[in-house]
Amino acid sequence: MSDRTAADVERELAMLAYIRGRLRASEGEDFRIPTAAVDQVLDEFNSLERSPRDLT
Repeated sequence: MSDRTAADVERELAMLAYIRGRLRASEGEDFRIPTAAVDQVLDEFNSLERSPRDLT
């Protein structure tokens, strides 16, 4: 089980958005970024949002 919190994942999402923006600024708007890492972070974020411990 991961000890990551929703805040940890939100920071990672913000970092990914920043990196994507920097890459697109340097490589052009048509630059495509593989989504595997983003998908994994989003999946973890969604699982944390639905966590039973958050419902108490």
